[in-house]
Amino acid sequence: MSGGPGTPSLLRSAGIVGLMTLLSRLTGLAQTFFLSHVLGAGAAADAYVVAFRLPNLLRRFTAEGTMTAAFLPTLAEAEAAEGEAALKAVAARFLGTLLAILLGGVALVLLAMGPLAGLLMGGRPETQAQLTTLLGRIMFPYLALVSLTAGFAGLLNLRHRFALAASVSVFWNLAFIAFGWVALQVLQRQGPVPFETVAVVCACAVLAGGLLQLVVLLPAVRQEGFGLAFGLHLKDPWVLKALKRMGPGLLAAGIYPINALISTMLASRLPNGAQTVLYNSGMMGEMVMGLFAMSLATASLPALSRQAEARDWPAMHRSLIQSVSASALLVLPASVGLAVLARPICALLFRTGAYGPAAADWTASTLVFQSLGLVFVAAQRLGNQALYALKDYRGPAALAGFTLLLNVALSLALLKPLGTGGLALANGLASLAGLLLLMGRLRPRLPGLNLLPLLRAIAKALAACVLMGLLAWAGAWFLAVDAPHAFTRLALGLRLLPLVALCAAAYGLTAAGLGHPEARELADKVLRRRRNRNA
Repeated sequence: MSGGPGTPSLLRSAGIVGLMTLLSRLTGLAQTFFLSHVLGAGAAADAYVVAFRLPNLLRRFTAEGTMTAAFLPTLAEAEAAEGEAALKAVAARFLGTLLAILLGGVALVLLAMGPLAGLLMGGRPETQAQLTTLLGRIMFPYLALVSLTAGFAGLLNLRHRFALAASVSVFWNLAFIAFGWVALQVLQRQGPVPFETVAVVCACAVLAGGLLQLVVLLPAVRQEGFGLAFGLHLKDPWVLKALKRMGPGLLAAGIYPINALISTMLASRLPNGAQTVLYNSGMMGEMVMGLFAMSLATASLPALSRQAEARDWPAMHRSLIQSVSASALLVLPASVGLAVLARPICALLFRTGAYGPAAADWTASTLVFQSLGLVFVAAQRLGNQALYALKDYRGPAALAGFTLLLNVALSLALLKPLGTGGLALANGLASLAGLLLLMGRLRPRLPGLNLLPLLRAIAKALAACVLMGLLAWAGAWFLAVDAPHAFTRLALGLRLLPLVALCAAAYGLTAAGLGHPEARELADKVLRRRRNRNA
């Protein structure tokens, strides 16, 4: 599973993306901590979360989801057929066309923001819906900014410049914190700042971050010779091909944001704070996705696209199996750790300022259910990358439609007994069903696909997770971190972080000892480096 041409390059690329994504997620935690501190988990926080979900989740359609999945394979075809100059021309025209379409879409959504906010906040007071409308109109243009940023990042990935492309979120997080902190410092000179005003400041901070991350990429994009040809270039056959590929793939790539929007709408039936709690628990899941699954997906798509174009089925098979196996190796222990240590983790990250102990515990109980489906969401995203590389767009869209309907049914069934936890669990169960259907779709389209090595590797990872989970549970009891509100944040961190490190080390050693391929490969690399240093 670890051999074959191109494989080490894939793991190296994924490692670079993962490292930069780690920095992004750490600054993201700082941004979340700042947001929780100043906004808490009340009516204004819910309004902000709902308004922010619209551009942040819809970017899956127009940014790192469908757009890049259709864009990069089309560029690979254009380069193979017409050369380097065609690649650059097609990239400029496609991104210019996408931006023109997005700006038109943004204008329409701004006009319709009132009814849309009312739909998502159904059951809440009219004043809360009005605040959501205002915040949505401020933040929705972020969709155009982040989509253009994702397009430029995809071009840098195509040139194997993964580090800068993966680091843009760091600049967004830092800009958000800096803008929000300075603005609130100025406003607090006049006296206490209402939560509604704080929410408006945070909405403006979203735009400030979006502008900065786009500006950061521009010099590198220009250095690589890429540009932007603004306008509707619908007569360009390559642009038209990429847009047509995006069409049926919209539902498939956007199934997770659609499910999240449905969860947001249903959460309006729950008490104030439910949408904020659901968002924060989802953010923890996305941190795991970003660190492990999405770094592998980002690095694998260019390789899978070229392998599919060359009809190199053995290499494509190795790349897919290795990426899913490596993702499961990392996502499974993260999921178990989040579930077992949810209460102290949420207390450490969210219990601050306006975000009290009750809100932190509510977030923790939701996070337990959220963590159950992470491995299915990760595998489904990686499987979609292979289907996109094979230029199969309609099948995933149909499968995603079924998954969406299943998620709605499960959400309605689980909302009353489990609350926000039921909404989180429904998404995971729907992703499991989607994954099973996706694998059935992929098997006949990828000659030589053999899932037995993958299943054996996952079984070994699960066995290591059982040991790690027991160690985490025993350690939490011994260190008393299962009662986190009895400690200051510093005292809790000094107990919790060493326990997490111990559990991670135990898991890694166990997985390598059981013979997990990627765990063995990573262990061998570490040993070789130590030998080289000692030599």
